[in-house]
Amino acid sequence: MRLPRRTPASLGLDARRLRLARRHVEIGLGEGIYDAAVLAVARHGAMAMHEAFGTIEGHPTSRDALFDLASLTKTFCATAMLRLAEDGVLSLSDTVADWVAEAARAELGCATLRQLATHVSGLPAWKPLYDPTPGKEAMLRAILETPLANAPGTVYEYSDLGYILLGEVDSRASGQPLEDLIQSTVTGPIGADEVGYLPSLNAERLIAPTANCPMRPGEVLRGVVHDANAHAYGGVAGHAGLFGDADGLALLGSALAGDGFVLGKRLVGRPALRLARTNQLTPEVGGHTIGWFCNPNPMCPFGDLAGPDAFGHTGFTGTMVVCEPSAGVVVVLLTNRVLNPADNNGIKRVRRQVVHAVASAVRQ
Repeated sequence: MRLPRRTPASLGLDARRLRLARRHVEIGLGEGIYDAAVLAVARHGAMAMHEAFGTIEGHPTSRDALFDLASLTKTFCATAMLRLAEDGVLSLSDTVADWVAEAARAELGCATLRQLATHVSGLPAWKPLYDPTPGKEAMLRAILETPLANAPGTVYEYSDLGYILLGEVDSRASGQPLEDLIQSTVTGPIGADEVGYLPSLNAERLIAPTANCPMRPGEVLRGVVHDANAHAYGGVAGHAGLFGDADGLALLGSALAGDGFVLGKRLVGRPALRLARTNQLTPEVGGHTIGWFCNPNPMCPFGDLAGPDAFGHTGFTGTMVVCEPSAGVVVVLLTNRVLNPADNNGIKRVRRQVVHAVASAVRQ
């Protein structure tokens, strides 16, 4: 399913400002920050801009190209958890030990699902679970045995480890493999059919390659997750592993920036929508909703112009979704910036410039 295409003017957007957003992406391409990119801007459930840039293995990038979404996977994992909460399967106040029996004696066992989802569980940001490659059970055990850096609920520490564990909780609570759960509760209901784990290399759609994974030095990866821990986990994890196109991300963003529905299809109800859109932490601790960066979190490129209600997420491979509910605007930028070993974080500048240009395009 795709959002209908409408002119910027009909959506109350300044076409010249949107062209500036496109120009920023073109400059980043010319600087070698990435080889391929897709930019999509939606408002009120319709697409105002959807353009592709660069090449993928010698072919012009198509608007429906698939990209390694990296940490954007976390937003789908969190949305699946909200759907399970709506159905009464779990509660955000449940503890890790309630769903992962192995955590009964772990220091982490008392952390709640809300704390995992908002990165205040006390877990450190990351550890190389892939070295040596131990398999899922050993990786999960390594997370549970990790000493907490802080008491749960006290310090914001963006943690891949927490979302690997949250994906495991989602799966156990639902009785489904994580890939099936996300399809049945998130991508399927809104028609984001091209978002999923382990994409087929025989797919007609181009898949943007990545490279420079510490687990696989010198390899160019196509259709295989870049994140080393996700790869060692089997390619399906709560923190990374999803591949998708700009259409699928625009559908998700439009549902969450709107009323929980997109093109008449329900994603979540209003209570769950509030949890996805509003800060679940005290401002002195940080800014995170159930699944998304929000103010005052500096990790999302809101820049100076996005509204105070904006929320969004980025991915290490060079991906981004930013939503501004008060304006009804969703910005999706997908790139493969990890293909370039000389990347100097120029993607951060491009993201900020794109968000600035789109925010300034809103006329009414």
